[in-house]
Amino acid sequence: MSRFSLSVRLTLFFSFIVLLVTTTLSAVVFYQFGDKINQQIERNLTSIADHKATEINNALLFERTNLLSWRASSVMLDVVVDDLDKRITTELINLKKSYQLQGDLYVFNAEGVLIASTQPDVLKTQLPKAWQTQQDYALVFKHELPFIKGSVIAHVTALKPAQLKMQGYLVMTHSWEDISRLLAPKDSIFAFRKTTEATAELFTPTGVETISLEKDFATQPLWLFDHSSYLGSISTPVTLGDFSFQIAAFMPENLAHEPLLELTKNLLLAAALVGIPMMALVSFLSRLLVTPIKKLTTTIHTIEDSNDLSIKVPVSGHDEVADLGNAFNRMTTRLGELFNKFIVVEKELEDLNLSLERQVIDRTAQLQDTLQKLKSAQTQLVQSEKMVSLGQLVAGIAHEINNPIGAIYANMPPLEEYIDDIKGTVAFAQSCMEEQDTQKLTKHMEEIDYTFVTEDLAKLLNSQKQAAERIRNIVLSLRNFSRLDQGEMKTVRLEEGLDSTLQMLYHTYKDRITIEKDYALIEPVECYAGELNQVFMNILANAIQAIPDKGSIFITTAKINDQAVISIADTGTGMPDEVKKKIFDPFFTTKDVGEGTGLGLSISYGIIEKHQGSLTVESELNRGTRFIIAIPLRLIKDA
Repeated sequence: MSRFSLSVRLTLFFSFIVLLVTTTLSAVVFYQFGDKINQQIERNLTSIADHKATEINNALLFERTNLLSWRASSVMLDVVVDDLDKRITTELINLKKSYQLQGDLYVFNAEGVLIASTQPDVLKTQLPKAWQTQQDYALVFKHELPFIKGSVIAHVTALKPAQLKMQGYLVMTHSWEDISRLLAPKDSIFAFRKTTEATAELFTPTGVETISLEKDFATQPLWLFDHSSYLGSISTPVTLGDFSFQIAAFMPENLAHEPLLELTKNLLLAAALVGIPMMALVSFLSRLLVTPIKKLTTTIHTIEDSNDLSIKVPVSGHDEVADLGNAFNRMTTRLGELFNKFIVVEKELEDLNLSLERQVIDRTAQLQDTLQKLKSAQTQLVQSEKMVSLGQLVAGIAHEINNPIGAIYANMPPLEEYIDDIKGTVAFAQSCMEEQDTQKLTKHMEEIDYTFVTEDLAKLLNSQKQAAERIRNIVLSLRNFSRLDQGEMKTVRLEEGLDSTLQMLYHTYKDRITIEKDYALIEPVECYAGELNQVFMNILANAIQAIPDKGSIFITTAKINDQAVISIADTGTGMPDEVKKKIFDPFFTTKDVGEGTGLGLSISYGIIEKHQGSLTVESELNRGTRFIIAIPLRLIKDA
């Protein structure tokens, strides 16, 4: 399965961190400034609405101020003294022209009859009901009259000099179309609402429509006009005389949020300008960080392929990676030294093995010579009753070294069975001697020798090689046993000895036996480490041989009551109780002749006793065997 390199993974990881930080900062900035922008949009809309309301109010207020000032002019006094002539109409026309009024001026007398106007052909018109008021000034909002085309707004003021009754009315009109031009939609659309009403006139590009405009205007975040969403705000109430109004401003949502979109673009651009160089820097630093590790990995692979422990990791700097490289170089140096020592020891073992093989060959030759001598002497001994004692002696000696010679002689028939044959042979010999027929006697004796000697010696000669090999194994075991007191006491971790032994035995069990370990003995143990390793070797080798096909070996270590306890259990064939009782006896073995010496577990038992400990065995036939070693953590001197 393919995988990313370490530098790529580090680059992706730190790039993700940079992206996360950049995104977080952008989000914080966006929400902070976005909230301020929304507030500013609302303030701008309110400002636009207030501006429109102020603009309309200024226009109306300007007309009101002029109207009140004209009321006090000398011309208007003519109405009071009934000095009615064309001078009033002329003055009204001049005022309209001079002030560029959008509407007309009207003067009504006390009876409500129109007596002067800038609009022609309307004299004698009765004062409209909408213009009738008892106040000094009144603003009559949008309305229609029969003698005026279109909707108008009217300013009405009473002509009432001090201490006199009302003498009439002075009225100024203003075309509603002129007011509506001020509310014509551009970037925003506007609505005009009387403060006392719940509806308003909305000025859209397609015309004017009436909408519902409740007092709780701010509770509605969005407004839907012509299938488009708008943000809205309303001005503060504006009062002119007894009339009060408000202007609502609406801006398309997409247009209002253009600053937010611009902010988003700027944030993305800033994130790109910051993030891309940061990711490039992260990639460079990742490669810079991983390069020493890659060098270390490459060196390890090179050593693995070439088995050359003299290869060193190139180290530069004084950081943790450099420390790791130096530690690795020191380790390979020590391993090289140990490997060289191992080669020397291996050579010594080879020389020793050759020496022992030569000794075994010499000893085998001696045994063959001895057997040949026995063969020569047998013909003579068989003719004597001393053959019995000699056969028993050879059987006893062979039995002591556990070789097949004793079995042969031990199974020979008693000499008494040959007495009759011997007596017959003697009688036959006497007759031959009397007849002086020596040739006949010689032939008879040869037949007897062949029958008696040949069959038994064949078995003896066929088993000599097995006897020699077993003697060699016994010599090796005794040699190891003789070295038990030659080691030095050390403080070591027993787990290391177990692992080392498993490594040496690995070729005998790989791919068929599973090793399961539970090492709980943390504390080191004072012991003769080499001898304990010999115990581990004997027990583990037996456990491996006890598993015929596939199985498991379980190894545990623990500290119990100031003792180190090692358990080695296998799932092998196990052993019956009669074998278990003799398992630690010298020369006892359940293996075939030539396959074991019967000394391994006996020597192991002696080593554990030397360590003031115990070696016990638990076994069940066809279920497996478990050896338990218990030794003190510290040896008691002169115990």
